Amino acid sequence: MKLRRWQSEAISQAYSQYSSGINHFMCLATPGAGKTIMAALLAKRLFDAGMIDMVMCFSPAIVVANDFQKELEAQTGKRLGGQLGDDGCSLTYQAMISLDTSFWQILENHRVFVIFDEIHHCAAMEEGNSNSWGETIYRYISGKSAYSLALTGTPWRSDNIPIVLADYCRESGRVHCDYRYGLGQAITDNVCREPSIIAIDNSSIQV
Repeated sequence: MKLRRWQSEAISQAYSQYSSGINHFMCLATPGAGKTIMAALLAKRLFDAGMIDMVMCFSPAIVVANDFQKELEAQTGKRLGGQLGDDGCSLTYQAMISLDTSFWQILENHRVFVIFDEIHHCAAMEEGNSNSWGETIYRYISGKSAYSLALTGTPWRSDNIPIVLADYCRESGRVHCDYRYGLGQAITDNVCREPSIIAIDNSSIQV
């Protein structure tokens, strides 16, 4: 598979960080850039290197979770149906909060690579100051997964609660991302098109 330059760079940088002992990586890539394939191939590299036993993926919608499962299975050759004997799962954040403590014991007993898609949906600064998804990550996953990957195309929130697992720059207050691939770069690379908004003034339009 021929990767886009940014995908190759992000995979190499994340793998290098993991190998050096830093177990979390945050990647900003504009919507439509190809984050799913990048994450799946990073998981494959970790499996191939013998660095992980399992992979878990969490995302904000069932259609995205299903797409992630298919791509992860295609690239890694592993089964990720979440059943006994499988090598992981791909779930929504909504499903994550219904899992009991026995499920999270997996992180204590195995080397698990956890992928968070659109991590900005999950907010937590400390226990008790979070939304339910961020609270679950803060309580059960933070500091317990072997490696984690946070993906986002929009690294900000409209409330005042920080994104879970994110580091913020003291001077600017913005999220520190380990790798950035913005919309401008994606347009230059012909990965994404420049947005075009057309205002329509037509009194006969009915809704």
